[in-house]
Amino acid sequence: MTDRREQLLTLVERDILQDRADYLSLRGLMQELYGHLMARDTARIELLNQQIETLVEAVRQRAERRSKTLQAFRLEADADGMQRLLASYPPSRRTHLLQSWQQLGQLAGQCQRLNERNGQLLAMHNDILSQLLVGRQAEDGGLYRQGY
Repeated sequence: MTDRREQLLTLVERDILQDRADYLSLRGLMQELYGHLMARDTARIELLNQQIETLVEAVRQRAERRSKTLQAFRLEADADGMQRLLASYPPSRRTHLLQSWQQLGQLAGQCQRLNERNGQLLAMHNDILSQLLVGRQAEDGGLYRQGY
């Protein structure tokens, strides 16, 4: 293996392992966020959102780097290209890396579902607030009209 090729493979391997760790953290933060959304703890929500944003940006950068690495190996930047790249690793590293890649996909799916759940809760809060505001405005309008 050439030095450049080995450097790229090592980088991909390290990035996958880091993504897996970051997605585990992200999953925990998303679960924690739900509780604080329920409690409407805006200070904690803001802090968690900042932490989530930092992790998401790091994961995005590594995904972009993986795409460039796939291109450097003349592979498509898709699931098939990634499988072909992982298959090119020596057997001693391949098995662990394939498992890590599969776990990463599962974690990403879990985080997506948690994000959707959190978004639904926010939408529900927004609907309730809108209904309360509309009801309040109707009550206020009725009071002012009665006074004249």
